[in-house]
Amino acid sequence: MATINFWFDFASPYSMISVLRLARAMAGTGSSDVVRGLASCQAPDLAGVGVVFKPVFLGGLFKEVGQAALPNMQVPAKGKHLFQDVRRSLDLLGVRGFPATRPASWPPNPVLADRMAWLLAQGPDYVRALDSGDASPPATPAGPLPPRPTAVLAEFVWRVYEAEFIADHDIGSPEVLAALWDKHVAGCGHDLGGPLPAGQRAVELAGTAAVKAGLTDNTSAAAAAGLFGVPSFTTEDNAMYWGNDRLLDAVAHHRIRHLLSPPAGPGDGAANL
Repeated sequence: MATINFWFDFASPYSMISVLRLARAMAGTGSSDVVRGLASCQAPDLAGVGVVFKPVFLGGLFKEVGQAALPNMQVPAKGKHLFQDVRRSLDLLGVRGFPATRPASWPPNPVLADRMAWLLAQGPDYVRALDSGDASPPATPAGPLPPRPTAVLAEFVWRVYEAEFIADHDIGSPEVLAALWDKHVAGCGHDLGGPLPAGQRAVELAGTAAVKAGLTDNTSAAAAAGLFGVPSFTTEDNAMYWGNDRLLDAVAHHRIRHLLSPPAGPGDGAANL
């Protein structure tokens, strides 16, 4: 099975579209005739491809790579277009209510939500071990989680985005995130190998040293992999695809890589800049 890493942060509107497309692909929903063929909307074919969810703290990533905060907002016309563009894609996907203009509350403080997503991305056994008092649970094996835990993770991540942008809830609020965990994660323990902690406890676990370090490590790993924004997708041979409209290409990478030119080496093309 081929693997792609999906890097995202809850401050990223375009990551919201990618999560929805992945969640629908995992649920077997597929794409309607309306969006089939649209690179920004079509659900990917994940046959033979596993997805590893990699939440990062986007502000930290920008700092590590020397990028200005909120680069899309530096040009007013570009910032205005961003919200209209995301709204258009979500409309086509049947999700109404995305704001047409930048909300006063955006960007939120995404750190707690990012940490809770990182926690869940380690798998249910890791969550249970941390909940039982193991301050340093065994590292999650490399590669994708099994299909059911991945689907639960994708659903939780989507619901956080939905709360943020559609319901206009504060995703920096522990109460908001605890309620989302209770509704979309805690009740899934019966098919995830055993009970999972309730939302309030998940919020507490997100504040532990292990989880804080995990999100920080993810963010540094993203910078080391050459990322400068999200959503981004990286492959097993270290190819990087940036942007929601590159999701289909990233998923197909294992099939098309033999057609691609080798990556540029240090200094290649510098004379043409």
